[in-house]
Amino acid sequence: MVNASLDVDDFDTNQEGNIEISQEEFQKMCELLLNKVKNTLYAALHNSNFNANQIHKVLHVGGGSRMPMIKQLLRNMFPEAEHCIEEHPDEVVAIGAAYCAYNLSSDSESDRRRQAETQVDEEPLLKRRK
Repeated sequence: MVNASLDVDDFDTNQEGNIEISQEEFQKMCELLLNKVKNTLYAALHNSNFNANQIHKVLHVGGGSRMPMIKQLLRNMFPEAEHCIEEHPDEVVAIGAAYCAYNLSSDSESDRRRQAETQVDEEPLLKRRK
């Protein structure tokens, strides 16, 4: 079992010391969070009228997608899907937000036409950095 040591000073500058935690303890502490993620995914599938086997690609984005338990949850829920895991998942969120902001700010007719014609290509988002 993997153990980690956390420096308390990183979280509270008024205290010093280390906290030892095992992977098993961390997973147990995150159980409620993991259930919330799972329930949110099930609700999204239900609301969209999709089944998990109809999802062909899963983008792992955001800081939480770095957690092995989140990766495993997504692989278990979408076993047939291609799982795209970016080295810098927070950057993918920022790029997506920029696309969204651009599309929301378009208010002229030509902008709306260009927006309708523009298809976001995910390849640059998923390109591995060396």
